[in-house]
Amino acid sequence: MLTRSGFVLPARTTKPSDWAEMLREHFVALDVADFDGEHFTGAVQSSDVAHLKVATVQSTEQRIGRSRGLIRSDDSDYLQIGMIRRGRARVTQDGRECLLTPGDFVLYDTTRPFDWRFEGHPDDDSWNLEVFTWKRNALAFSEPEIRNLTAIAFDGRAGVSGLLGRFLHDVVTIRNSPDAAGVGDCAIVDEVGDLVHAIMRSLVVPTRSVGADLYAAAISAIDERLADPQLSPTDIAVALRISTRQLHRMFADQTATVSRTIRMRRLERCRREMVAPAAASRTLQQISSHYGFTDLTIFSRAFKQQYGMSPREYRAMATGS
Repeated sequence: MLTRSGFVLPARTTKPSDWAEMLREHFVALDVADFDGEHFTGAVQSSDVAHLKVATVQSTEQRIGRSRGLIRSDDSDYLQIGMIRRGRARVTQDGRECLLTPGDFVLYDTTRPFDWRFEGHPDDDSWNLEVFTWKRNALAFSEPEIRNLTAIAFDGRAGVSGLLGRFLHDVVTIRNSPDAAGVGDCAIVDEVGDLVHAIMRSLVVPTRSVGADLYAAAISAIDERLADPQLSPTDIAVALRISTRQLHRMFADQTATVSRTIRMRRLERCRREMVAPAAASRTLQQISSHYGFTDLTIFSRAFKQQYGMSPREYRAMATGS
């Protein structure tokens, strides 16, 4: 059972009318269509592993999609990896479509429309999917990289992508076993995210453009000066030798703003340092000020808004103190 929004939601249902609401509570707002109501069944099991949500989904043949209308009503900004364990699926996003067979996985972005079409196993019409969910900034992909990586099938059984596929599946297996203690360690979850970032970037040749290169240069310029509390869009524009107007337009093309990007990258650096063993003796004031936050209250408010708990709560959860 999952308790959300003041009511208790079952983890399994045979009612198609309940299924979309179950998916919304575990993931994001989704539309469900093209299912057999007479033989329908669906189940979701999910848990939080530090700041990573791990879930398994089982159901019958159907179509699951996220439209622009749903995105407007539910602006959850996640990156998700879906790995098929049984059955098959076709995934569409950003003008691409890929076919997933057992062991394959795909990256998709909840801030833009996507579509899953599931086919069950011939024996019983059922499919099984493992889903890994991160806040978008936790994986450190740039916006051009995200758009270049969605709806691409990665082989989770062989090669470098197979290394990642087996690793992700092991996270699910261990999390559901009696030996789950320690799997929720934030440092381990960060390593999982870093592995996703490194392997996916290495496997997909980016579509190069002047705009993408300039945006990447802007992100690098921001990262180099996160400690400067006075860092502004003007400073970044000067570093890139472009106008401030051009800088803002470039970030708008990536559905972002310069100021929000600076804040998000500061928060993520703080979050990582807060749980790093080497920084165990550093206070939240010291860590936040090192990355440009001059007021601990403002930092704490921004952190809670982004990660759902205060910095103190997050650090205590991560360190077990």
